Amino acid sequence: MHALTLGTFIFFTSLVGLLTWLLTRRDRHDTLSGYFLGGRTLTSGYIAGSLLLTNLSTEQLVGLNGAAFSDGLCVMAWEVIAGMSLVVMALFFLPRYLKSGIATIPEFLELRFNHHTRVITSLIFIIAYTGILLPIVLYSGATGLNSILDIRTLFGFQNETAALWFTIWLIGILGSIYAIYGGLRTVAVSDTLNGFGLLVGGVLITWFAFQKISPEAPFQALPLLFSAHPEKFNSLGSPQSSVPFSTLFTGVLLLNLFYWCTNQQIIQRTFGASSLREGQQGVLLAGSLKVLAPIILVFPGIAAFHLYGNYRVDGKLEVIRDVITEPVALIGRTSGPGVQETVTLYGKIAGDLLQTTDETFGSLTSAELANFEGRHVMHGNTPLNVLKVLRQGDVVTQRGTELAVHRDAASSAALPLIGPRRRDVAYGTLVRGVLPPVLTGFLAAVIVGAILSSFNSALNSTATLFSLGVYQSMLHPDASETRVIKAGKIFGTIIAIISMTVAPLLAGQDSLFGYLQKMNGLYFIPIFSVVLIGITTRRVPAFAANIALLLGFLAIAGGYFVPALKAYVNGLHEFHFLGAVFASLIVLMLLLGYLSPLKNAWEQQASGDIDMTPWKLAWPLGLLLILLVLSVYIRFADLSVLGGG
Repeated sequence: MHALTLGTFIFFTSLVGLLTWLLTRRDRHDTLSGYFLGGRTLTSGYIAGSLLLTNLSTEQLVGLNGAAFSDGLCVMAWEVIAGMSLVVMALFFLPRYLKSGIATIPEFLELRFNHHTRVITSLIFIIAYTGILLPIVLYSGATGLNSILDIRTLFGFQNETAALWFTIWLIGILGSIYAIYGGLRTVAVSDTLNGFGLLVGGVLITWFAFQKISPEAPFQALPLLFSAHPEKFNSLGSPQSSVPFSTLFTGVLLLNLFYWCTNQQIIQRTFGASSLREGQQGVLLAGSLKVLAPIILVFPGIAAFHLYGNYRVDGKLEVIRDVITEPVALIGRTSGPGVQETVTLYGKIAGDLLQTTDETFGSLTSAELANFEGRHVMHGNTPLNVLKVLRQGDVVTQRGTELAVHRDAASSAALPLIGPRRRDVAYGTLVRGVLPPVLTGFLAAVIVGAILSSFNSALNSTATLFSLGVYQSMLHPDASETRVIKAGKIFGTIIAIISMTVAPLLAGQDSLFGYLQKMNGLYFIPIFSVVLIGITTRRVPAFAANIALLLGFLAIAGGYFVPALKAYVNGLHEFHFLGAVFASLIVLMLLLGYLSPLKNAWEQQASGDIDMTPWKLAWPLGLLLILLVLSVYIRFADLSVLGGG
């Protein structure tokens, strides 16, 4: 790695740490409000910056750009629709949260329902953050950083696994120090500083990628990309994409609304707002910037597809379907009764079916490899007809309706070649390929900041949920504030260690971003349904909410992991399944509320902690932001995909 890259990386990373310490060294971290809510002193700039960077982390930089590499502009739904969700947050949810003076979502649910609702929700959040969010943040961050800085070569690790473990634990320890010993204001300040760097770095990546594509006129790169790959610039996802258009109205919308309106990790910084006005300004500012997020989180993925996702044959580009990184692989078609499918098997599985070893296979000529084709083998109970036999370095492209194999093309290509199977390396490959060394180090520092932001924000939220929702409310109600904070720090340390241990086990997922959204549904949907009912109704009883929380979690888990139900969910689409579960939970709670309503209607009490005067421009700017989101979709809409064309 270039020494200048390493030097700038160390410099910018240290600079953010120093500035954060200078800005927060006099803060009080010995009170619950000071530690968990930043003393309720956060202004709009800190709120917007912290919201953005907590969200714009490596699962977006690496994962969403990877999704754009495969599916194109339609994946912008996860960013652009967030603008609408933040309008809902600013105008509807935030005033109700701040009125109650809460520190956590479970605390609000306790006020609306009962103590059991708070405990169930707190435990669901803690389990989900520990087992899903924190490990994914660490793993995706380590993957991106390894591909940019080449950690394996830099420190002399023998394999990628060792480099991955090292990077995950390094990031985890640094993030833990920020979150556990700094409190929410330290997290928010470091988020804001890193947020500025992320915006600058993200725009630079897009600019240099465009310059690589069109050296003489970088501004012409976007029209060039549109001309070369028009299918990548449709805001409406096809039924085969990761975000089909119809799912925008079910699972995608619901996951967005939960994430920006009820996700403890994200909205905790809004609870620390100095006033409702500052909170609304910060949330709407973040929403406005989210509409521009595709510049950073989608366009680089499409640029990477143009540079690394195509293989030139006789002057024509063919789309890469696979780049073989294993010693052996085979493409086969299922035979026998039922629908025939084409499958690809890799590594030892393929070698065993072909009855050959890696060493023997690597020495075979192209003619000898062809002798394997046409064989009939059994993959478990499924008969396969072998169509193509592949080895490391081979590239498979789409040629009309057929697949073409290019022997050893990956090793001889002028640029790296990436197939959809390795979409999550696209962003790191692009960074390393287009940035000069000094800016590569800067962007690596920014990515570390993004990793730390999401990790320490989620860890701080987990510690808050445990301290206030479990330790203080259940285990030691009479504990002093100092003791509660100490318990939160100890618990945060334990959770950090568990997350750092689980993170490396995620290696092998096809799409990090897709996996994250799928697993998020386990707890997003039941919690959001209960919060929505809690805010919009006054007589639905606590037992209805508690049943919905448990039943929703179990129903989604069953749909994901029980084989018989999983087949049904896959046929329906996972996001439609989440929408169906959400609607069912809403109907169930309303029905139980009708059959057994509260005797005394719930009335929300004002805490009086902060000034609740709303921002007078909140409504007009919110409506303007919604119109902006709709105009973006209309501008890039190609309705032909809805009919399968």
